[in-house]
Amino acid sequence: MRTVSRGAFALLLALATPVALRAQAAHPDFSGSYTFDPAQSDQGPMTPSKLTQKITQTPTDFLVERTQTTQMGETSVKLKYAFTGTSTNELNIGGNPVPVSTVVTWEGDSPVFTSQLKFGDAEIKATDKWTLSDGGKKLTIVRSFDRGGEVMTNKLVLLKQ
Repeated sequence: MRTVSRGAFALLLALATPVALRAQAAHPDFSGSYTFDPAQSDQGPMTPSKLTQKITQTPTDFLVERTQTTQMGETSVKLKYAFTGTSTNELNIGGNPVPVSTVVTWEGDSPVFTSQLKFGDAEIKATDKWTLSDGGKKLTIVRSFDRGGEVMTNKLVLLKQ
């Protein structure tokens, strides 16, 4: 068995650290305040009439402050999503607190949020894929909900303020 000297090990760590930092920095920065643009978005049952979203991004997570108006009224929520592991947040659905577990993965420059929740007897899987365009001025969210095999998908476009 071959052993590695302390000097070689230190050199290996020194070379690996910048690679790890570059991998974290490789993701685009989604930070900013965004407002819903209904003209560029799909219209349907899952589409809010108003939506604002403030995103704060760190090297390890997203903090999302979202206010939206739907048929059920206006709601505001703060959500935190870690880039590794499972994040648990709570949504208020119809006046009921509902825990939501989410895993964030990356498809190229797009974070994909895969969430699971249970509301009553219904188990729901939701997926949001974020994409930036127009030099970071447009955030497109492709959202799908799977409720027992019934899948609904829509596209929301938000413009950076």
